[in-house]
Amino acid sequence: MKKVIFLSLLTVLVISAAQAQLKQQVDKSKVKKIETPKELKPVPATQETPPPPPPPAVNKTTTTEEVPVYALTSVRVKVKTGNDNKEFPSKVHVNLLALSTPANWRNYNQVNLTNEMRINSETEFWLPLEGPPIPLATFQTSGLKMTMTYYPNFFADAWKIEGITLILEFKDQKGNLHPTMGYKTIVFSNAYGFLNGDYRHMICITDGSFNPHTAVIKNAL
Repeated sequence: MKKVIFLSLLTVLVISAAQAQLKQQVDKSKVKKIETPKELKPVPATQETPPPPPPPAVNKTTTTEEVPVYALTSVRVKVKTGNDNKEFPSKVHVNLLALSTPANWRNYNQVNLTNEMRINSETEFWLPLEGPPIPLATFQTSGLKMTMTYYPNFFADAWKIEGITLILEFKDQKGNLHPTMGYKTIVFSNAYGFLNGDYRHMICITDGSFNPHTAVIKNAL
């Protein structure tokens, strides 16, 4: 019995000594740390760069081109005198209007012609603009009318007319000439006859295309 107990104690001592020796052999500081292969390391998440903000909206202002409006800005009159002159100080009044707006007869009006118009000569003068210019479209509606009235200084005086020419100038609101009708010349070759104390009015009329039509002498308007 004692022999068995002795053997058991001996066995325990041997095992304890072996464990102590094993602990001494294992030095944790000398144990190499096994690194995880790079290909197995977790890749840190990269933060995506946000896209740049869109450019600020540009307010595009649309410009509407101004539509040209052409109007009669200047009127010149040429009168050919025959073999009986207009004497000084006999007066001549001249006005021009659009047939579609007869109330605007004062817009182009000349009342200061007292000079002599010699025989077999041509005299040119302007019609001053005394009101707003009349649009070209207004004349094109029905044409124009020019009235020339003679006031003789002496009752027996007479004035022989052998032709009247109108030179019209059309410009837009910026002062630019009309591309095809900047200057329009109208020749009334049928404006022919005597003006005197009884038959004082020479009336010339065109159509909407400024073609000369009638040119008549009347004793009243």
